[in-house]
Amino acid sequence: MKSKFTIITTLVIILMMGVTGLMAQDNESTQKPLVIVSGFTGGSNYQMAMDIQKMTRKTLGTPKYEEKTEIKTVLDENGNPKLDEFGDTLTEDITKKVATGDTIDFVKVMDSEGSYYNFLKVNKSGADIAFIQYDVLLYESMKDLTRTYKKADNIKVLLPMGTEQIHIITLKPEGKKGVKSFADLKKKKVGIGSSLMGTNITAKYIKEVTGMKWQNVEIPFDKSFKALFSGAIDAFFYVGAKPVKDLAELSVSMRDKIALVSIPANEKLDKAYEKVQITPEDYKWLDKPVETYAVKSVLVTSILGQTPEKEEAIYKMLEAVKAHKNDAGNHPNWKKINFAKDDKIDWDYYPAALKLY
Repeated sequence: MKSKFTIITTLVIILMMGVTGLMAQDNESTQKPLVIVSGFTGGSNYQMAMDIQKMTRKTLGTPKYEEKTEIKTVLDENGNPKLDEFGDTLTEDITKKVATGDTIDFVKVMDSEGSYYNFLKVNKSGADIAFIQYDVLLYESMKDLTRTYKKADNIKVLLPMGTEQIHIITLKPEGKKGVKSFADLKKKKVGIGSSLMGTNITAKYIKEVTGMKWQNVEIPFDKSFKALFSGAIDAFFYVGAKPVKDLAELSVSMRDKIALVSIPANEKLDKAYEKVQITPEDYKWLDKPVETYAVKSVLVTSILGQTPEKEEAIYKMLEAVKAHKNDAGNHPNWKKINFAKDDKIDWDYYPAALKLY
């Protein structure tokens, strides 16, 4: 009888421990921060993601606590120290939780290799939210027409996020040689950024919709100048908000040899991009304004497998951004961002986000 009782008791304890463990796991999962994949460390997208972390920290962050044990003297009813049988003062250990001053952030920021990397990350549940160039979505949507698994279908726009200009950089032409116009890129070797950069998708998208036939060379921005001057490439694309620091601060010997290529007006490009100019005010080494396009940037999420709890967390994050985006110390681009649909972005918006528009 005793052994049967012991077995039953043991089973009950094991079951209780299992339930407690599941509850602890569930509690831990609800405390996981939203993960935002941004851009390279120090870039504008990374800075703005860090701003989001800062905006949510005060109202949505969870204070960290640690257990501290204090030794206190046991007092009698008269307030005098109690003594044990040996005449020593009785003490007791009192453990309590004390705030550390640190916070478990509501948002965790990840840096990244580029916009296409971000698209892949949010698609594979490696991130909850991502900064993505709008043309990456358009390009992937175009590719979805021939794919069984539709990569772009589950992506929804949370917030339109400013623009970045398309730069096509080449050497100043000498006589009949060199690239003088967009049409001259035909049969040339053109750097299009590394495979995970948004620039890579921008160049491929422009090539596809304009029907141009240049030779793609996948090369990162930091190696493009060397390749250009050595003749390994004839021009290269770079997408970035003007003035791009590395272009504005070229050495005198370099900027005297550099030129930008204009992109002619195109109806298909007009649907994806915004027609803009890059002027001598942006780069002193320019002789005249250059016609080009600007790429829209968007903050997105994937609804694939998303829970109501995750949706609520994303809504709370956006609510905090709307309330604090113009706070002092934030990236200046926040002042240009409005909680409103952008007519140039023909994409499904996240329903919960629209409640704040």
